[in-house]
Amino acid sequence: MIQIVDEITLAPERIPDVLALLRDRYLPGHAARGLTAAGHWVSPPVAVPGQPSTLWLTWHVADAPAYYRMRALTDAGVVSFWMAVDALCDVRRRHVMADADAPLPALTEVDHAA
Repeated sequence: MIQIVDEITLAPERIPDVLALLRDRYLPGHAARGLTAAGHWVSPPVAVPGQPSTLWLTWHVADAPAYYRMRALTDAGVVSFWMAVDALCDVRRRHVMADADAPLPALTEVDHAA
């Protein structure tokens, strides 16, 4: 299984806006792309005046081929969603991880981009 964690740094008052975008524009099509939503969290667990918060969105896909299928199924709606999130946040990063105890599959493409 591949774990995907979206790390979104933003002002605490923007969190409801991003969650509304997620609910209205991303979640309706995520399963068709092979994604399973695993949860969302915020840190720190309090709004600190003048400090950003981090919103963590977690997902998983079955395996590496499913991850690349999901990416290949990115459409204009997905791109539009992430552009809207980018307009609300300071920084956004996606982490893609596999179980450290599982053997890593060999890369077969020379010009690979994660």
